[in-house]
Amino acid sequence: MNFISLSNVFFSYDANNYLFEGVSITFNNIDKVAIIGDNGSGKTTLLKLLAGQITPDKGSVSCGASFYMLNQINYSDSKSGGEKQSFELARAFDSYADILLLDEPTNNLDKDAKEKFFNSLISYPFGAVIVSHDRELLQKVDKIIEILNGKIKIYGGNYDFYVEQKHNEQESVRSKYINTQKEIGRLNNTVNIAQNTRQHHEAKQKKDIKNGKRSPIAANALKGKSQETEAKKRALIQKKLDTQINLQHELSAQMQEERIKIPLPNKPFYHKELIQISGLNFAYKEKNIFNNFDFIMYGGTRIRLIGKNGSGKTTLLKLICKELIPQSGEIKTFGKIAYLNQDLSVLDKNKTVVENIMDMANISRHEAHIIAASFGFRGDKSMKKVSVLSGGELLKATLAAIIGSQTQPDLLILDEPTNNLEIKSVSILEDALNQYQGAILLVSHDELFAKNIKIDKIVQL
Repeated sequence: MNFISLSNVFFSYDANNYLFEGVSITFNNIDKVAIIGDNGSGKTTLLKLLAGQITPDKGSVSCGASFYMLNQINYSDSKSGGEKQSFELARAFDSYADILLLDEPTNNLDKDAKEKFFNSLISYPFGAVIVSHDRELLQKVDKIIEILNGKIKIYGGNYDFYVEQKHNEQESVRSKYINTQKEIGRLNNTVNIAQNTRQHHEAKQKKDIKNGKRSPIAANALKGKSQETEAKKRALIQKKLDTQINLQHELSAQMQEERIKIPLPNKPFYHKELIQISGLNFAYKEKNIFNNFDFIMYGGTRIRLIGKNGSGKTTLLKLICKELIPQSGEIKTFGKIAYLNQDLSVLDKNKTVVENIMDMANISRHEAHIIAASFGFRGDKSMKKVSVLSGGELLKATLAAIIGSQTQPDLLILDEPTNNLEIKSVSILEDALNQYQGAILLVSHDELFAKNIKIDKIVQL
């Protein structure tokens, strides 16, 4: 069996913070393995270590296999990006390397191209190590490796298996957390009982001295011995209490309670026509995109636009939002509309999270702080500039600004909202959109995401 392995590897881009600490793992030429983790956790770095593009600070990398590395490709034009990605993936499969190293291979691929990739991957006779947040792809692997806080954990199954195991882990953590709460309560109660007993004994001794039943010297000797014994017991209980409190803090950090709560709107959502397009014609130079195109969308509906790369999905969104002007035809919009583009660039990068919420929701700083906190931006985090936010933080800040207040839009337009989001952030987004009661117009290659946010109509372009 051919393999690439890491042995006790330490790696950092910053001398003060290790990205990996003592990681040991082996990848073979048989298994299809996915690597998952939060943005910045080191997924791509792990691939680069395996490929020898970077070297560890400590530890070693042993390569006893041929490999083919496909780096992540990012294109602003999804059509050219999808074609280029498909071409590069075909080259990877044609290499017949022992192990394929693939970084976000389904980025920019439309439905047909993804299906072709999935079939090629399943039939590929050798191994693959894949960095991906695409849950459809994660269903087709043999193992999932999660990177968390510089460590790795192996789950011996596909995405469904991983979700089940994570759920079991969370239940176990929750159960342990409840037990620590009970134990802390019991120990505190023991301390209180001991304190009450001591006060009772001291009061009795004073009474005995007063009534002549015990001499002051004998009472003081007994008191000193009693205090010494009690101090030892108290120290022992405090040690146990400190252990339980520290354990509770550790367990609390492991509990993944990141659900955000969307408020009820301050007015009914618009339920008549939101978008009315008639006789739309649009072309890029010589390439015709829309020819006498008609489209109507009503309030309260959730529509997904589908079609091959280059069919005009993003173009239509930009036309609706007046970022592009049609050659002819009419586009009318009604109600309040918010547009989340692919790179989530709707916020002002030079302003803080709170300032962006104030501006977009037209509310006071105090109200903005309350909304920021409900989306996970508490204390100093709410004063972070948007330019320094991670992908997941940027998503939550954008949602806070757009649907975090009671002045929510009647229509939310989403263009590939799950692109480059880690799995945890996608789950947060799904949860938020399922609380939101307005209409949604979606462009997405993510079939599971579309299903989970309850799309009720599909329009083919």
